[in-house]
Amino acid sequence: MAGARVRTNSAARVLVMMAVQLWVMLRSVEAATYIVGDATGWTNTANGGASFYSSWASSKTFEVGDILVFNFVSGQHDVAVVSESNFNSCGTSNTISLLTTPPVNYNLTTNGTVYFICTHDSHCLQGQKLSITVGTASGPTASPPGTTPSPPGTTTPPSTTTSPPPPPNSSTGSMYVSGGVMFISMAVCLLTMW
Repeated sequence: MAGARVRTNSAARVLVMMAVQLWVMLRSVEAATYIVGDATGWTNTANGGASFYSSWASSKTFEVGDILVFNFVSGQHDVAVVSESNFNSCGTSNTISLLTTPPVNYNLTTNGTVYFICTHDSHCLQGQKLSITVGTASGPTASPPGTTPSPPGTTTPPSTTTSPPPPPNSSTGSMYVSGGVMFISMAVCLLTMW
């Protein structure tokens, strides 16, 4: 009878430890926060214009739940979420949303491509535009410097160059480490129980 009670208590301890470890593992897979343009921020004076933001985004893997932080000077810039055609033409008449108070924290809530431009003066035409793809390995798009955006209703042929996929989101490695730690901890608990 005493042996059965010891096994029951040990099993209960193992279950509690597994629950705590599962909670820790799930907490380790959190959303990433990205500062758009890093130290440069959201500006029309970035060296390289649209290619600057395209290069910045190509080194990231964006997932649902991530946050983009746009740092800019109030009254000199804004963040407009626009359609693909408005992104390509720098059109500002039908924005999806217009965010004017810095810093703008934009939550990525769905998979797909999201397009951002600045509506001040000719900032978008100067390259202050960003597109990101959420939840897939395909990279961002932007007009290369020195090119004219395509007029609405036209298509641009796809690029023939390929680039390696972006590195994985830094938070995904934590999941594997936590999962491994949890597995090893469970194995140790089960071995000590017997």
